[in-house]
Amino acid sequence: MKLLFLTQVLDREHGILGFVPRWIEGLARHCESVRVIALAVGDDLRLPENVDAVEIGRKGRVRRFLRYHAALRDALDRDGYDTVLAHMVPRYALLAAPACRRTRAGLFLWYTHKAVDEKLQRAERQVRKVFTASPESFRIETPKKVVTGHGIDVEHFSPGPARREGGELEILVAGRLTPAKDPLTVVDGLAELVARGRDARLVWAGGELAKGDDAFGESVRARAAEKGVEERIRWLGHVPYPAMPELYRAADVLVNASHTGSVDKVVLEAMATGVPVLTCNESFGTVLASLPDGGAAQFFEPRSAVSLADGVERLFAGGGASPDELREIVVRDHEVDALMSRLVREMAPIARPRA
Repeated sequence: MKLLFLTQVLDREHGILGFVPRWIEGLARHCESVRVIALAVGDDLRLPENVDAVEIGRKGRVRRFLRYHAALRDALDRDGYDTVLAHMVPRYALLAAPACRRTRAGLFLWYTHKAVDEKLQRAERQVRKVFTASPESFRIETPKKVVTGHGIDVEHFSPGPARREGGELEILVAGRLTPAKDPLTVVDGLAELVARGRDARLVWAGGELAKGDDAFGESVRARAAEKGVEERIRWLGHVPYPAMPELYRAADVLVNASHTGSVDKVVLEAMATGVPVLTCNESFGTVLASLPDGGAAQFFEPRSAVSLADGVERLFAGGGASPDELREIVVRDHEVDALMSRLVREMAPIARPRA
């Protein structure tokens, strides 16, 4: 298989997509060659010899469009790439679809989010399969859906020294500062813990990204000031992917108040490092089902600061799953090389001879 991988960013330092180079390494082990087409390509990627990358650039909508089609033409018509995997962006699958039909290359999509729009519906009709992390992560009913789990680098996200006991309680949130991550409930939960006499602190790793995020971020900081906990919060902004394991290991609990409805990768990363996790995300019901009581101790009620505070205190006191139990779930169901191997198997049987 000669695989063409379409993604936004190929950069180990990227705060959100820093895992992509590790995915590419895993895919390259099972493919004759892999080519990545990305808007931005970082430095010092240290990729396998059978991998190359094409950087489209971000400037100029028409320029991007022309460069993208030229890169697709070079890969599919000239260089014989026979399989295309679009990562997270349905538009990339739609751009590649005409060239894939012309060359009879297999077209596939990886997508993990509850949102369904017109582009995603069109992309589903064009691709042969859609890979997703959990049943809730792709909400179009179609026989093309293949639930695979996520791809977590369990060596990168490995446990550290045993955590301190007693004293200050450090809560970590990892994710964009957007309404979907519900930072207002997290801030209110921190205030609730402080009101109960807890010496609690919050570290937020992630910043504004999309249009409108800046104004929302200011409203969250204003809520922290209103609640009197602004001095207890560290806003780190975007944190490079290589730095995330140390943040997880330093935390007493990872709180995930996300309403995205899909398996949030940062929760799995925290679990791989053995950090207690507390979430209100419905999709983790499937992920944590093997734990006693279905992992009930790891959940709190959505948009409830009181329930969040109760959950943090429960985990801080030693309730919930053990670090080994949490890590074992990730190793068993979401390890990166196992996922890459499965993706290649799922794509290879229906790759077609070139016209």
